[in-house]
Amino acid sequence: MLNLSTEKKVVLLLSRLNPSVEVIEKVKDLINNESKSLDYNNLIRLASINEVTSLLYNNLKELHFIPDDVMNRLKNSYLYTIKNNVQNASEMVRILAILKEKGIEAIPLKGAIASEMIFGNPGLYPSVDIDILVRPSDIPRVDKVLTEAGYKKNEGISESDLLSSHYHLIFQKDRHHVEVHWNLVKRYFQIPPEFWWEDVQKTEYAGMEITTLSVERYIMYTVFRLFDHGFRPLKFFVLISELINKYQDEIDWYKLLSFSRRYKMERLVTFSLKLLNDLFETKIPEDILKRKVSGYEYFKGTILSGIFHEVRKPHFRMFLYTFLLDTPLNFAKIIARRIFPSSGEIRLRYGLKERSKKIYAYYILNPVFVLLKKR
Repeated sequence: MLNLSTEKKVVLLLSRLNPSVEVIEKVKDLINNESKSLDYNNLIRLASINEVTSLLYNNLKELHFIPDDVMNRLKNSYLYTIKNNVQNASEMVRILAILKEKGIEAIPLKGAIASEMIFGNPGLYPSVDIDILVRPSDIPRVDKVLTEAGYKKNEGISESDLLSSHYHLIFQKDRHHVEVHWNLVKRYFQIPPEFWWEDVQKTEYAGMEITTLSVERYIMYTVFRLFDHGFRPLKFFVLISELINKYQDEIDWYKLLSFSRRYKMERLVTFSLKLLNDLFETKIPEDILKRKVSGYEYFKGTILSGIFHEVRKPHFRMFLYTFLLDTPLNFAKIIARRIFPSSGEIRLRYGLKERSKKIYAYYILNPVFVLLKKR
């Protein structure tokens, strides 16, 4: 963190649920440092693009020397997050109840429910979409149930292409977007859909019993999501960190690493855990922290740069991040699939209809588009 601006350091230090006394003292020293006046507008901007303004508000509200206008701006963001999450959580519960009535089991993912269950506060983790996981065999019934509930599915996309090349369908009604997943990874890793349903847990939420992922699988899913989004924004890091902190005593670290090794995610998971400990002091076992990850400092610097600056070449960064895959063979397979994807992937990538003759032209031109970072 030595090369980061004061504003960036404050955002990193306060993007956590329960900062230690030592962390708060560091923040006080940074803010009160007379040699460098803090740019509060930049602080709020950096927190906003990383979707952690609510956490900053929660952690700064006890520091009475923060300007009132700054606290009011942060508070407004916090209140908006509460309102949005309460609405999303209510709709999530309604959807889960409808599916349950039809005999369809669904697992809610992240979002509004995560804010309450992991952070203990509906205002601390902003949600946009309503995400649920269902079994692939239930997709047609889920489609029918959501349609009857007033949702509309994205048109013009072949469902068979999505099932073979993607991992979710999108439904929309008014302000609500529902993503129906049948798998929780895509492209970079090959994990069978049934894996996510093993060792599921049951818990109470809003007066109903809901199904949740096992904590080890939840960590794998959120690490993949962090990677798939190019290690940004910061809120994705925070979710994994607080998930680990909350369920620290329940995590079977041997099982997590065993799963990760089985599905060629061990290097990525190890790197991500070390980075979380480095940035947020997330509680990670010492034997994992001692593991060597080649290029760790380089990747860390690149990721920090991407968190706080506009990423103009996201495809190039993702190319770099693919070196976090377990083996050179895995890397080579990913590159090959990007250049020579399936026909379903071509249609999805370029928005083509199922029987479009343009697919041949796009298949020929796809290597050029990939090299030019167009897709």
